[in-house]
Amino acid sequence: MTSLLCLPPRITGQEAARHFARPRLKNLYGLISRPVQIAEAGIPESRIPPFVECFWMPAYAICLHAVSSQKEHSLWTSVDGCSGHFSIFERIEQLATRELHEPAFPPSLVKEQATELARKGLLQFILRQRGQFNKPVVDRVEEIRLYYFPVWICYYRRRRRLDIKVLDAYTGKSAGARMRVAVLNALASARKSRTIESASPAGSDDS
Repeated sequence: MTSLLCLPPRITGQEAARHFARPRLKNLYGLISRPVQIAEAGIPESRIPPFVECFWMPAYAICLHAVSSQKEHSLWTSVDGCSGHFSIFERIEQLATRELHEPAFPPSLVKEQATELARKGLLQFILRQRGQFNKPVVDRVEEIRLYYFPVWICYYRRRRRLDIKVLDAYTGKSAGARMRVAVLNALASARKSRTIESASPAGSDDS
């Protein structure tokens, strides 16, 4: 069990299971769909596809200070800790420390990389705004917070191969291709780390 700064989930496992099993064209509007289970610790049968489980993905909340000829601004941005995706962050007040029972993936980007992506992302955001005068200039970083946001991953078989779908457990929206790739990379990295750890001799000492 780990305590981390998190964006709280608003979608339960039952709601996620219903979302992934909902009638649609690909399952002939429910005619060929199977019930989606929720993975439970210690119950192997609950991990037979299709099933869902919750993971926590890393992100950086970065507060940037900007100045213009008229005023100063402090704006919170968010950079995904795996994909590097940038967005304006309007949920800073929702972040809270909580104990996690589910796996949390470490970020693949360090703070310096995330900060540079935040600067570039905010600059592009500013340039897209209407008007050509008094554009603010980003001059410094005020604060950086590493936080985690929840996703529900649905494992299912497609053409005899295991595949996944991803649901944002805060917004309830299906994740895009970029997030799906980030989750796949995080899963692969976690599996690789476990393989390396299990292959290391117990109590080895290089000294």
